[in-house]
Amino acid sequence: MKIFSEGLQFIYYSSIKKNTDAGDEKKLKLASATIPILYYEAAEEPLGIIITFTGFSVNGYKDKRMIAVSRTFQKLGYTVISPQIKKIDQLLIDPNSVLEIQEVISAIAKDEKLNPRHLKPAVFAPSYTAGMCALAIANLPHQIVSSLCLLGTYCSIEKSMKFVLSSTSEVDDYGMHILMKNFLSYAIDKQVDLSVIIQTAIEDNGFKRPIPALPRVMLQANPAASSLYKQLIQDPSLRTNLLLQAWNNMPDASRWKEQLDVASHASKLALPITIIHGKEDNVIASSESVSLYHLLKEKNKHLLLNLTSLLDHGDLKIGWNLMKEVFNLSKSINHFLLYTKSPLA
Repeated sequence: MKIFSEGLQFIYYSSIKKNTDAGDEKKLKLASATIPILYYEAAEEPLGIIITFTGFSVNGYKDKRMIAVSRTFQKLGYTVISPQIKKIDQLLIDPNSVLEIQEVISAIAKDEKLNPRHLKPAVFAPSYTAGMCALAIANLPHQIVSSLCLLGTYCSIEKSMKFVLSSTSEVDDYGMHILMKNFLSYAIDKQVDLSVIIQTAIEDNGFKRPIPALPRVMLQANPAASSLYKQLIQDPSLRTNLLLQAWNNMPDASRWKEQLDVASHASKLALPITIIHGKEDNVIASSESVSLYHLLKEKNKHLLLNLTSLLDHGDLKIGWNLMKEVFNLSKSINHFLLYTKSPLA
């Protein structure tokens, strides 16, 4: 039972007894800029240091789900830092975010005030940000990061896009709208009203608005923009063809594809990795984590994959299945934290 203790505590404190009070607001100096961070200092000598990156959330790096995760790691004895990655907070998919994540990890590893013992940081990240973190770490000097936990990650950027775009009405449309926000203008002339409609749909979903703003915005918008939006929502084939056309029409598209594709860089990921993915994830298919696991397993001795019914896209689902799979999820968290307790850098 001892091997599950930290994992069980993690599940308890991040779901049943979660704390969503944001950490101390501080600044992290990078070579290119100074960025805001949320800082959660361990009550005693830290067992390790963990960098928690937020997914593509309308709440940005202050997303309450990641605050609850960060507070939980802090409760377990770790110092935790959640940085703002500006373009991710703006819901923009950009390979430059990978470079910024690299810079953030390197800066925290060396920072005398935030990390006075120069512990090797571990990294915890969800969704598309998880893939970007994997890419960043793959191209960092060896052994800068002690442990990596990928929650609902992607492996192939194009397969992930096709999964979201071809989805039916039963599937969460948040990811689909993020892709429309990022790429639709490369396939059609940019329309202000259409951009406003898409942004409103994203915010309705992300903020869980009890009364959606989208119907009102649709009525106020240019009729042509409202009509096109309805076609995109109702016709998966049209949506998929148009967005993939946009993806291929981007300036420097080949560079983007290479820099954002985890599969192309997986062979360079030699550190301990924990991959957790909800079986019913409706934003990124769990098969993406399975594909990444198979790419990694021959060369990586400290690799664990857990496909769980306890999660959808990053949210813990508490029900009868909790007791059935709780030990597997607990073991996964424990695997991540085992290697987070690292020697000095």
